[in-house]
Amino acid sequence: MRRLRLFLEKWGIHAFLLPIFFMVHNYKQYYGLVRVPVAMKVGMTILLIIFILTLILLAVTKHLNRTLQLVTLWGFVFLFFGVIKDFFEFSLHINILAKYSVLLPLLIITSLFLIRRIITKDNFTRSNLFQNTLLLVLISIDVFEFAVMTNFSIVQNNLLVRNYPLQKTNVRTHGNRPNVYYLLFDCYPGTAFLKNYMSFNNSKLDSSLKEKGFHVVQNPKSNYNRTAFSIASTLNFDYLQNVNNLSKASPEKYSKALLTIKNARVLKFFNQNQYKFYNLSIFDFEDNRSIHKENFLSLPEKNIFLHNTLIERFRRDALWNFTSGKLSIKLFKDLFDKNDNDVVGDQILKRKFNNVVVDSVQRISEEQSISPKFVYAHFYLPHPPFFYNSNGELNKINEVVTKKSFRNKNLFLSYLQFTNNIILEVCSNILKKDSTSLIILESDHGFTDFECAPTETSLDFKNYIAFYFPDRNYSSVYDTLSNINTFPIVLNKYFGTHIQLHKDSTIYLPN
Repeated sequence: MRRLRLFLEKWGIHAFLLPIFFMVHNYKQYYGLVRVPVAMKVGMTILLIIFILTLILLAVTKHLNRTLQLVTLWGFVFLFFGVIKDFFEFSLHINILAKYSVLLPLLIITSLFLIRRIITKDNFTRSNLFQNTLLLVLISIDVFEFAVMTNFSIVQNNLLVRNYPLQKTNVRTHGNRPNVYYLLFDCYPGTAFLKNYMSFNNSKLDSSLKEKGFHVVQNPKSNYNRTAFSIASTLNFDYLQNVNNLSKASPEKYSKALLTIKNARVLKFFNQNQYKFYNLSIFDFEDNRSIHKENFLSLPEKNIFLHNTLIERFRRDALWNFTSGKLSIKLFKDLFDKNDNDVVGDQILKRKFNNVVVDSVQRISEEQSISPKFVYAHFYLPHPPFFYNSNGELNKINEVVTKKSFRNKNLFLSYLQFTNNIILEVCSNILKKDSTSLIILESDHGFTDFECAPTETSLDFKNYIAFYFPDRNYSSVYDTLSNINTFPIVLNKYFGTHIQLHKDSTIYLPN
């Protein structure tokens, strides 16, 4: 122990322990979001930069421990800037200190003060011992948790829902288990909203669905106004932890929402009951990859891993000022803005995705299978861009991929009518081939991003929900319903589960 203490006092290995702690801790923090090769590559890159910086400073200071203290100081500010910022904003609730205009000058002044202290100091025995010991303890804690915790436990820390697995013993299996189709139409507002705020009568769709045997919910509500949050809560039949229904959609939270979807309880339920899963969505589920990747506000794995670093936080929070804000600089715009061809290409992929989903649902409904089917089909309809008019004719692509066109009310309503035709076509095809199937038809949230739209935040949650039960018995379906209860209603009715329906007065108002 004495030799170890002398070593820790003599050498400032904290400069290299700091990036090791950053790598290990961040991998644990974002477990399930970042793969080992990505974490190792980023971590080794940081270590290499630290080593090069050490050599450069050593050539200037001619003092190893002084150099290592400077490297640790700068490394801490760079690697843990986001932690410092969040500490002021969310722990101390001193928002003014979390502003870049205040925090950056404060960090610069503090750093200059500490740098002066370091370069005038010769004996670093006590500081070396403290910093080395602290980092070794923190690294050991993270490594110990990896050793004793299961993969599921670590993943659970990054999920946005509470840890209560669906028990297989609670499931009553049926001899004839119905096929289940979950048809999600992105950004589709409710009938009452369309009438009251967009002066559009959408009752024809309601009537057509009712003629086919659907129950159309009169007062539906989404639980969140962001797609990934809404789907994460719906497929886990639970509210999200540390995310309220008006929560700011940070990249970190959105990435965790995607992980929560990937580990959705509803898929685990259908897997337990030997269902064959068809993923026609924009999300990954366990080993079932999406057919079109939409990152929303989520980040590539490398950026997730570097989320709290100074450069990544600045890129996300402040860089837009130099590309589109008042401080816009042409060089930054050229470096970070996509050109028109790239924008058009990205949007056309969404149009192709919609076509693939429509065709795939029809093919799947015709497919003979020994196992029952669970189909999740996610349509980018009537979500912008508004590719078609009400007659199914293509709009000019360059005119519908602009941000201005996304807010065009007339384009939206025309596209909505095109969407209605798709809805009826898809449902008719399913019922023609499989009239004993269950169909959940709903949207993830409403649409209030049009010009002169009302500003009431509650209107973002005015969505659309309808059910098709083969026995046409809808006694278990409330006329006021939120997405979070859609699967519990189906599973409780047809599979004998006892999932409690949520009744939160701020979101869900039962009759």
